Amino acid sequence: MAGSARVRIIALAGRRSWIVVEGRLPRSAASYLSAVLRERCGQQAVVFLDLRQAQLSGDQEPRGAFLPDGPRVFHVMAEEPWRSLLARDRRVRWHGCAEEAWQAWGSGP
Repeated sequence: MAGSARVRIIALAGRRSWIVVEGRLPRSAASYLSAVLRERCGQQAVVFLDLRQAQLSGDQEPRGAFLPDGPRVFHVMAEEPWRSLLARDRRVRWHGCAEEAWQAWGSGP
């Protein structure tokens, strides 16, 4: 099944960006997301990434981390399977809700 994902930046502040991913991701989700985030993150040091509305197509199970090099911290809002995929990336800071992430955004660098 083809994907119809939308990746958008909803906030920028200095070297921080807030990126929302929503919709059905294509079969090659890990490489797709990595390429799109690399393009969108640019020279950002801190990225807030909302994956709560991102869905994998069918029985797809991407393996391994997909976060691009560059940013030193990723603040992530996500459920499974995304949490498992990013569990080993030391740059990830988990947030259970948008309010919690927003507090981190407000106290950011």
